[in-house]
Amino acid sequence: MLAIILLLGIAIMIAAPLLRRPQLRSGALVAGASMVVAAAIVGLAYEDPRIGQAAIEANRRQFLYVFGCELPVLVLALISLKTIQWAFWLGWSINLGFALYVGAIIVWLEFFWHW
Repeated sequence: MLAIILLLGIAIMIAAPLLRRPQLRSGALVAGASMVVAAAIVGLAYEDPRIGQAAIEANRRQFLYVFGCELPVLVLALISLKTIQWAFWLGWSINLGFALYVGAIIVWLEFFWHW
């Protein structure tokens, strides 16, 4: 479920520049970043002991990485609501880099790791 929320939030943020009005663009970036940050917080708060200690630690590191990447995007998106457009584009570019990183990991796991 968290993966779906994470991917939906990233998709909303990637599509944000397609909106015409700056307030809508910033709102879409805020909504997507809020979803991803909330998913990271939930992932950090709840752990399933059935998956094992090593998997719990790996998930914790990954959720901290997601939180660290997307919290600045959320802050910049909130700043861009007040018509400071450079904050929107900076936050969107950070999110684009994060999305490319997540996409590369998914491709690597799907085609080379055979999960």
